[in-house]
Amino acid sequence: MDKRSFLKFFAAASGSLALGRGGELSASSLSGTTSPQELQHLAQKMFAEVISQNDYYVNRQGSTFFERFKDSQHPRATVIGCSDSRFQSDALDATAENDLFVIRNIGNQFSSNMGSVEYGIRHLNTPLLLIVGHSRCGAIKAALSDYSAEGPHIIQELDSLSLSVRKTSLSGTEETQWLAAVVGNVHQQAFYAQKEFKQDVESGKLTIVGVVYDLANDFNNGYGRLKIVNINGETNPEKLIQFPLMKSVFRPVHV
Repeated sequence: MDKRSFLKFFAAASGSLALGRGGELSASSLSGTTSPQELQHLAQKMFAEVISQNDYYVNRQGSTFFERFKDSQHPRATVIGCSDSRFQSDALDATAENDLFVIRNIGNQFSSNMGSVEYGIRHLNTPLLLIVGHSRCGAIKAALSDYSAEGPHIIQELDSLSLSVRKTSLSGTEETQWLAAVVGNVHQQAFYAQKEFKQDVESGKLTIVGVVYDLANDFNNGYGRLKIVNINGETNPEKLIQFPLMKSVFRPVHV
């Protein structure tokens, strides 16, 4: 059974919770008018599915799977990704266990979790740092607008993101600006990471790669594709394909 067919909980980007047929709660994003009873019902339903999915996962993997890494971890990549539920690590690696050391926050920000990133680079010695933005990022859109009505902790996160986003030159339609800001933020987070791990990058111990997960086909290269936009600070597509790292990439059109 496929995981996504098993877990029938559909994430959506709309701003309301609708009642499905028969009075069941649909799994669109929640509005402030949703009653506590409806929220409790949705929480119970979701938690039951989580437990069922965990049972399915454990039975599918078997004990031998866990024996291989129960005492230590040896990931090959540290990943900074956005917390958006539409992006999950299996978009990068179908077998991410013991392979990806993943840090997530709104807007895939380096500065929000520098200690966690440093642990992945300097303690787990991952040779690859992936910074993963995504199209239609709500955090980026918020950072481009007035978010002063948000709570203090969200404002703190968005202030940091806004500094990054507003360094990007934006023009064109609203959607074009939004996508450019997503890419610009990946560049800026890669810049921050390069400053922190300058010696590791220069020695060749670490490669920093910025990509955009295109969940909306905004780059017209297919839904869910990764667009490589930055390698160790280089952003020119013609120069990106010259990096040794790109020798293993069979579809340079993604750049």
